[in-house]
Amino acid sequence: MPRLIQNFNWGKDLLPQNPLLYRQLSEAYSDTALVVNTKVSRYVTDGRGKPNVNPPANSEFNKNWEIGDIYVRTDTDTAWIMTSRTTQEIVVWSQIT
Repeated sequence: MPRLIQNFNWGKDLLPQNPLLYRQLSEAYSDTALVVNTKVSRYVTDGRGKPNVNPPANSEFNKNWEIGDIYVRTDTDTAWIMTSRTTQEIVVWSQIT
């Protein structure tokens, strides 16, 4: 998986128009890039093996995952990052591609 750049240029027009939004977007992107670039727990499936499904939100499948872990399906070119955990099984996967 390619590394994300640490700082993203939101465009020189956004900064003077809305400096607070510019700062918030920059911080959120930098935090996401840091997690993506440093996490070692990733799961990749090519659709030929099991599971070749999207990551489930409410399942025992999630018990060995942590917030920030990445799940990639190469057969559909989609990826998710775990963004929240309520219990061991109940989590939120946010699609990132």
